[in-house]
Amino acid sequence: MSRADLLAHAVSLSEKLPEKNHVINLCQDRYLFIVAYLAACIRQQTSLLPSNQAPETLLNLTTNYPDSYLLSDDKAKADLFLSYAQLDKSSKPFPLIDIDIPLSISFTSGSTGQPKAIQKTWREFQTSAQLALQRFNLQNQSMTVLSTAPMQHMYGLETSLFWVLFSQLSLHNSRPFYPQDINTALSALAADKILISTPRHLKSCSQISSDWADIKFILSSTAPMSRDLAKQIEQKLQAPVFELFGSTETLSFATRRATISEQWRPYATIQLAQKQGQFILQGGHIAKPQILDDNFTIDKQGLFTLLGRSADTIKIAGKRASLSDLNQRLTSIKGIEDGVFFPSNNERLSALVVSQLPKQTIIQHLKQSIDEVFMPRAIYAVSALPRNTMGKLIKTELDQLIRTYHLVRK
Repeated sequence: MSRADLLAHAVSLSEKLPEKNHVINLCQDRYLFIVAYLAACIRQQTSLLPSNQAPETLLNLTTNYPDSYLLSDDKAKADLFLSYAQLDKSSKPFPLIDIDIPLSISFTSGSTGQPKAIQKTWREFQTSAQLALQRFNLQNQSMTVLSTAPMQHMYGLETSLFWVLFSQLSLHNSRPFYPQDINTALSALAADKILISTPRHLKSCSQISSDWADIKFILSSTAPMSRDLAKQIEQKLQAPVFELFGSTETLSFATRRATISEQWRPYATIQLAQKQGQFILQGGHIAKPQILDDNFTIDKQGLFTLLGRSADTIKIAGKRASLSDLNQRLTSIKGIEDGVFFPSNNERLSALVVSQLPKQTIIQHLKQSIDEVFMPRAIYAVSALPRNTMGKLIKTELDQLIRTYHLVRK
């Protein structure tokens, strides 16, 4: 599909949308999602983008936004069903878009509690995309993007819609999930290609025996990657791995290559500064200065190192550590598929692990890399941890899992 095809399809679809203020865009096919998103823009309908498509999530959304409808390429979930067979091309010009009204509302993953609704405008998306494309020198590159990130997630929305819209990039409309499917999809692409994914997905990709098609570079986000994991992925997939730093609230605003440096470099015109004990992000696409919940060290050039979220820092026996860092050290142990530390009884830590390793073996590995005071006093084997499609732990479900195992005294 060409850009002209896209705009003609969006104009045509816009004339068929119901008279509502909000549209819940559930399309999994990337092209159909973008057609629906732009059609809603034309009608000045705000797109609602849930972090998942569970029945309870959709029920809450339709309850909180009664003047909304479900638009999907899955008939079972659709008030308005969209397929390629239903796409028509309009000869009318694509109208001007008001770039300062809310374009869509994204919902945080719930990894730190209840999901929050975050509004964004066209101006914010466009400015952020242009800064990102400039960072990677992608403005005039004819490459194809293959992504595993859902369009409803801010990471997927940024990279699959707005990066492509404001560049010469092409987008593959699929969303492959399993490593072999990702490999097969990449192999079918003749052009230079970019793989956009997450640390958990990329770790799985690096563990299959297949050889990988020539990839220009790999982009990862949703959680910082350890240097060892980044090195493992680069060696197996034979491509450099770059990471994006950002959030649903801020969009992406910095990058790094973990195999070269642990420091992050903000996009041009964006500054991160510490003022009165708080870390403030401003400039670029940031409409108004944002207070971040993370802790950083910032050097004279403005490069920063992530120390962990404010709520992520724990203190035991006068010593401080980041739970995220401890989790990385735990999951880097060969034979542990997944794992997480959590505060337990007597101000000590315990851990949940998805692993067949004996607990004593895990302890011996941890003793090589973490202080004694942070060693888990108990390790519990579980079949899986509650993660969303982007690999983030869902706090409410994790808390429930801990309660189910009676691991923490009330």
